[in-house]
Amino acid sequence: MRKAFILILCLLLLATQVSAAGISTFVSDTVVAENGTCSVTLTLTLELDAQVSDLTFPLPENARNITVNGSSARSTHTGAVRNVALDKFISAAGTYTMVIRYDLPDTVTADEEKLTLTLPLLCGFAYPVDNMRFTVTLPVAVAGRPQFVSTYYQEAAETVMTVSKQDALITGTVNERLQDHESLTMTLAVTEEEFPQSMAKRFSLDTVDLIMLVLAGLSLLYWLIAMGIKPPQKLRRATPPEGITAGEVGCRLTGSGLDLTLTVLSWAQMGYLLIQPDDNGRVLLHKRMEMGNERSDMENRLFRSLFGARRTVDATGYHYARLCGKASQIRPGLREIYRRTSGNPLVFRVLALLVGTFGGVSLATDFVTDTPWQIVLGIFLGLLTTIASWLIQSAAKSPYRQDRLPVLIAGAAAGLWLILSLFAGQWLVAVLVIAFQLLAGLATAFGGHRTQVGKQNMEELLGLRRYLRRTDPKELHRILSINPDYYYTLAPYALALGVDRAFARQLGNGRLPQCSYLTTGMDGHMTATEWNQLLRDTVYAMDNLKNRMPIDKLLGKQ
Repeated sequence: MRKAFILILCLLLLATQVSAAGISTFVSDTVVAENGTCSVTLTLTLELDAQVSDLTFPLPENARNITVNGSSARSTHTGAVRNVALDKFISAAGTYTMVIRYDLPDTVTADEEKLTLTLPLLCGFAYPVDNMRFTVTLPVAVAGRPQFVSTYYQEAAETVMTVSKQDALITGTVNERLQDHESLTMTLAVTEEEFPQSMAKRFSLDTVDLIMLVLAGLSLLYWLIAMGIKPPQKLRRATPPEGITAGEVGCRLTGSGLDLTLTVLSWAQMGYLLIQPDDNGRVLLHKRMEMGNERSDMENRLFRSLFGARRTVDATGYHYARLCGKASQIRPGLREIYRRTSGNPLVFRVLALLVGTFGGVSLATDFVTDTPWQIVLGIFLGLLTTIASWLIQSAAKSPYRQDRLPVLIAGAAAGLWLILSLFAGQWLVAVLVIAFQLLAGLATAFGGHRTQVGKQNMEELLGLRRYLRRTDPKELHRILSINPDYYYTLAPYALALGVDRAFARQLGNGRLPQCSYLTTGMDGHMTATEWNQLLRDTVYAMDNLKNRMPIDKLLGKQ
């Protein structure tokens, strides 16, 4: 008898639907404006038999300005719905009345010259709904009849409903209990006369997306009119352009400032000074002879500023670091490189930069729904993507320079941007904006319209870069047999053009003669790869303090 009782009890439990939560009454009131924007108020009575953790209520994916009982509520984007957290409004089992308000944009859509009003009335709550009523207030009386679709009843949903339509008011009652995860959507055929503003939206984009497109178009137009240049040729040459030091390569190629350290390498190669790294991490510059009118006035001034009355200077000290900063503001020969009518690359870059700024604002609109939070987050993400855009643009110049750090930093910034976009559900927009920033950097990598001299300098330097990067080892050894110092002469230029490692590899494991301008303090001779590493370490030591100075100033260490 006891076993039979237990069996019957188990069957009853299996046959009885058990639910920890449910909605006893659910009322939806929707007011539709002429432009298709809706204001929705949901009033629901929630019955909890036990405490339910992480309870959420699903709303349409594009719901905005969401409040629960008059307070802003946390929401998460999942699939085609936005789940609003109800945890902070529920303390324990019992009966709760919730009032959820939100705005729903763009409910009127065009398809094959037809306009349709689409209203999600219920988006799939995880628990049953006992009674549901709804009202939809239209801006004008509509001739069409509403149609309803649900998850369980499909197109036959209206068979379990009582629906009435009078002028601009549609009311309805669901006559049966709605199961868990049920959804209900109303569609209504409308006309252009009933919703006149919807036609403007037929071919419109989101406001932020439209701003990005306009800015991208303006930047492209500016580039075509004021800056557009043909892809440069690469004139093959095995020697540096005459009169251009390694420190001037960046200026002649990309319009950047003078690099004092690379200029010092060129001076050392010419015999003006000797570079001596020591075991304590210092790099000492020993003056060998005075500089005369055989070099430019700019170089003479820098040389005198570097040494003054001294014969030896510490290139890892503050005097040298400050002089590097001053030298970086000098752009030798810039006037003879670009035409006076050339556009300003900075103007183009700023226009392109603003596209990235609004890309961040676009992220904010998908992360949060409340307008105040959208503004705050939009400012933060807009600033973040602006910085990322500038870094990505700047990295486009790095392949033609020795510094690879900007590429790594820009890659990290772009990666962070893509991760945020994945969470916001707009990765494609982020990919397009990042690609645009990269193209903008490439478009301004060589500046604007060039003079004949500027064009020739650019093509010769690019040709030298290609030669150093792809030198035939047999040809290189043949040159070295005639000129043993050829590698040492070209090494500063290879470093300036970012191909020093590739250039050194061409020599293999052959031993080099002693360098005349960079002393190693080591016995015997080194391979080109070993000597190149010494050169890179020396340059790093000379530039280390200069690169740290901005951070030190920011931290108050200077």
